[in-house]
Amino acid sequence: MKSLSFNTVAGLVLIGLALLLPSGALVAVLRGSDAAADPALLQGIWVFKAVLILTGGYLLLLRFLPVGYPQSRQRPELAPASQTQSVVFGLVLFVAAGLRLYHLDTGIWYDEILTSVNYMPLTIGQIVSTYHDANNHVLFSVLARLSLSVFGDSVWALRIPAAVFGVGGIAAIYFFARRVGPTQEGLFAAALMTVSYHHIWFSQNARGYTALLFFSVLSSAWFLDAMRQGSPRKWGLYCLAVVLGAYAHPTMGLMVLAHFAIWVAALFQQDAARRPYRWNGLFFGFIPVGLLTLLAYALVLPSMVGGALLNSGLQGKENEWTNPLWALAELFSSLQIGFASAGVVFVAGLIFAVGVVSFARTRPAVVALFLIPVGVGLIAMTSIGYTLFPRFFFFTFGFAILIVIRGASVTGQLAARLIRLSAPAARWFPAVLCAGIVAVSILSLRHVYLPKQDYAGAIALIEREKQAGDTVLAVGIAGFPFNAYYHMGWGVIETGDDLDRLAAQSGRTWLVYTMPVHARTTYPDILTRIERDYSLAGRFFGSLGGGEVVVSLEN
Repeated sequence: MKSLSFNTVAGLVLIGLALLLPSGALVAVLRGSDAAADPALLQGIWVFKAVLILTGGYLLLLRFLPVGYPQSRQRPELAPASQTQSVVFGLVLFVAAGLRLYHLDTGIWYDEILTSVNYMPLTIGQIVSTYHDANNHVLFSVLARLSLSVFGDSVWALRIPAAVFGVGGIAAIYFFARRVGPTQEGLFAAALMTVSYHHIWFSQNARGYTALLFFSVLSSAWFLDAMRQGSPRKWGLYCLAVVLGAYAHPTMGLMVLAHFAIWVAALFQQDAARRPYRWNGLFFGFIPVGLLTLLAYALVLPSMVGGALLNSGLQGKENEWTNPLWALAELFSSLQIGFASAGVVFVAGLIFAVGVVSFARTRPAVVALFLIPVGVGLIAMTSIGYTLFPRFFFFTFGFAILIVIRGASVTGQLAARLIRLSAPAARWFPAVLCAGIVAVSILSLRHVYLPKQDYAGAIALIEREKQAGDTVLAVGIAGFPFNAYYHMGWGVIETGDDLDRLAAQSGRTWLVYTMPVHARTTYPDILTRIERDYSLAGRFFGSLGGGEVVVSLEN
């Protein structure tokens, strides 16, 4: 009765708040008393009120729905951890924090600059009510704004939330792994993620991807608990993790799709003891997830559906970034860096396949949590011609790591039998193979602390070599980082006519562009002129694949 009474009171409060809250007062809270009326925001406020009423009404309706309240709590299905294993896990987290804080201020890149310039000057109220493009990972933007307020305006302060969520993601994969396998596999998965080139890279990337990964793994762990226990409390924790993940990045919806598919598959396979709670997942989990996610985005929903959600993607069939073959090549290239060589990537792929087969036989949910989001995401993005950057699937990285470790463990067991190791050696051999994969991954760390994009290097070269009368021009999107962030005041060109109009009259002309894959398809006439009339003055590489900055000087 306590739960029902709380739902009734909460439902009435939400409905009353929606009916009594003046729109003008909410605008003043979010944007300031002097803010001009923004039609999109006013629409968003009405959406917000409508969703408040829907949520309140749902809480009132909940008492009439076929839900169950277990009388006793089952403990989570959790592999035991020895004191030594707990100490090792603590050391892993300590090392993880150090690796992610080291050189946290090195080499900001284009998307981080977009976030810094477009959203960090705003107040928190403005951030949560503004959505010009998908570069506003709202939860991250709010936390980054708070970080800058505390630590001052710097690259490392901008990245602190990503680093914290990065360490949290390692804890979460250990938390999840002990629900689907032995603790030793969870420790090796945490260790591999700790020294992973890719995970450190994203943990030093001022975007919401590590938050998305953290909440994807955490929600999946609580999802497994809720599926086993049927507890409204555990479904509530699941709901909280999903909504926060979705507020970090909308692609959390792909993970929820995987959860829903697993829940539907298990719905009519539950034993008699759990059948009274079979609908708890829908009524305490998935429906609240939908309502609360809609509530979180309600203020900016008109902007999102009006086209802002796709504004950061470079669309169109003529762009290589929308080509699945380019995405596969880029993925292989990044894996080659992360595992130190192409040969190791091939071996890791075979081990991954072994892990998939093992989990498919023992815990198929783990395979579904990786394959469904990736498969559906690829189909959806390809169908609309959206950019296919591998980072959009980074949130499944934890499950991929766990599958690799399971594959290594099973491969070690099979190899021990084939070469007829003694019983003590056979027990250690899978651990040795897992440790070998971790050790190989360490070799990639020499690359991770490079600048993500070396705009500063290009500026230093031009400032050092530029002569009186010279003109520096940025090609297309390169103008934004150089002018909006570094305040260089360079001219920006997008066509050959622009180049003719702004080229130096008495001195030499310098041209600077970045992301050659994009430049070749978006500014082909300028790139043709560069190849014909200009010489390469400098090419500055960073850790961002395809993100080099190119400086050319007129012949």
